[in-house]
Amino acid sequence: MKGKIERLQGDNWSAGVFAPENPAAQPLPLIVMNLSDPAGLEPLLPELKRKMGKEMRPAYLAALDGSDWNRDYSPWPAPPLRPGEAPFPGGAPQRLRLLTEQVLPSLRAHYPIRETPEDTGIFGYSLGGLAALYMAYESPAFGLVGCLSGSLWYEGFMPWAESRRLASPGARVYLSLGRKEEKTRNPYLCKIGDCYRREEELLTRQLGASRVTMTWHDGGHATEVPRRMLLGLETLLKTPAL
Repeated sequence: MKGKIERLQGDNWSAGVFAPENPAAQPLPLIVMNLSDPAGLEPLLPELKRKMGKEMRPAYLAALDGSDWNRDYSPWPAPPLRPGEAPFPGGAPQRLRLLTEQVLPSLRAHYPIRETPEDTGIFGYSLGGLAALYMAYESPAFGLVGCLSGSLWYEGFMPWAESRRLASPGARVYLSLGRKEEKTRNPYLCKIGDCYRREEELLTRQLGASRVTMTWHDGGHATEVPRRMLLGLETLLKTPAL
């Protein structure tokens, strides 16, 4: 399937949007990608174009320009991961409001995009994966959720998640972690394996096993990230849709 990255401009934001070829203007799913900028979409495009319409449904992918990783994807203020680093500002609530109040409506006005949560995704890696889960707990807009090597060690996140339910009751969630990620002496990062196991348990209890996919990969945090993203997108957009 052919497609290209197009530009979309809002009042106080801009985005890159992968728009698959859609001559009949059929409404398609949308996945918002928590990336640093739209350039992060580029490594995914060759395989996406090959698989869309075959193994996976065609979909629009969108990423905002100029994201501040620590600010925009941290759910609340928290101490730094390592001594000497800046603390996390906790700007994800503001990013979520921007997405739901401005970006999603603009994308739907510009492209033929399905408006149901079952066809609207939030997807990220590392701190962006943590933010994807956070946003899915906070907003019913997102019924497709991808969290790859998400920073579930983040201070206070697991107790917070244990007290809540995903806002979209019919959500589907893709979780992914490298087997080596918990093998560290860092007092935060060493908890990541147990955090993921607990999160899988919580989500499975809420949504059912058929709606939660947990994939353990060989390697560490930065191993084959584009390939893992493609696997997650393919899982959430599998053909036929559940």
